Amino acid sequence: MLNIAGSDYDYASVVFVILQECEHRRRGWETEEFEIQAHATAREKLAQIRKAYDEFGGSESYWETLEKEVLGVVLPQYIEDASGFNESEKHAFGVWRQGDPAARGAFALAGLLIGSIIIAMPWIPIFEDLFAFALTGAGALYPDLVRYTWERRHAKVLNRLITESAAYQENARLHYMTAIDIQQSFQPAEPKALDDGLGTKDSGADEERRASE
Repeated sequence: MLNIAGSDYDYASVVFVILQECEHRRRGWETEEFEIQAHATAREKLAQIRKAYDEFGGSESYWETLEKEVLGVVLPQYIEDASGFNESEKHAFGVWRQGDPAARGAFALAGLLIGSIIIAMPWIPIFEDLFAFALTGAGALYPDLVRYTWERRHAKVLNRLITESAAYQENARLHYMTAIDIQQSFQPAEPKALDDGLGTKDSGADEERRASE
């Protein structure tokens, strides 16, 4: 669908804002309520965006397709990945003793021992003594390397969701749009139900006045 309200309301922009809000809050969500909290956060943010969208005269048809993309396509994939990431993060990604100083010292010592053994083996062509110290440093940084690997994998999923939403909108905008679809894209959203109720009430009052006259 065509977006006439501005680039801030393109699929990629809105998906980015929704995911950013979920990422900001997800560490406080319990595992059994993760899906409920994610949906509640997404709907709350969508409602906030919708208010600004209506002020720019955006069409109802475009917003409906955007909302379906966020709640029906993006959010389920986000929940599947982020819930597992959230649970792993709470347990320090399975690192022993959650990577405290004692654990880092043990990892560094293990790296030093392994490096020394490898250097001492004549059939392994390693001649630099610094190799053992390199493994020592890697052992000390092991908890950080594990965290970085998990965070990088999670970030790739978030970026993929944003990229795929942008590609889907672009493809839908270029292909298979009928004249009716284009026309609906330029029709602003209808007034809220509250406004309709006020209008009905006023019309009834006018009819009563005319009848009394």
